[in-house]
Amino acid sequence: MSGYWRAVFWAAAAFNFLAGLPSVLAPSAAAATSGLPALDPQLILIAQVGGLLICSYGLAYAMVAMGQPGARQIIFLGLVGKLGVCVLVALRLRDVAVPPAMIWASLGDFIFIIAFAVFLLKGPGRAPAH
Repeated sequence: MSGYWRAVFWAAAAFNFLAGLPSVLAPSAAAATSGLPALDPQLILIAQVGGLLICSYGLAYAMVAMGQPGARQIIFLGLVGKLGVCVLVALRLRDVAVPPAMIWASLGDFIFIIAFAVFLLKGPGRAPAH
């Protein structure tokens, strides 16, 4: 894998860790910083689990950047996850005021959707056409 793709996946890993760790470590503060109302105590665990899932994707992107096997499968899964986030945010925009931090995060995800799609269509390990 080229240095360019390694940098893309390290950036994706950092993006996910920056997005997920605050919810894991300080969910109430992360919600407040994002413009969300204070979390009910029952929602703190849900916020932490969500943050952990985001960090898990970050770990997967780091594995791709380090050259671990299964890069294409990991990136396909990442593309599906990031596409899902963008769709959910877009759908909510019709009904509620989505916090600006969530809109910016989904725009970041959209940029990675493009990069991941290019990697899957043209990147290393692509099966040759018959």
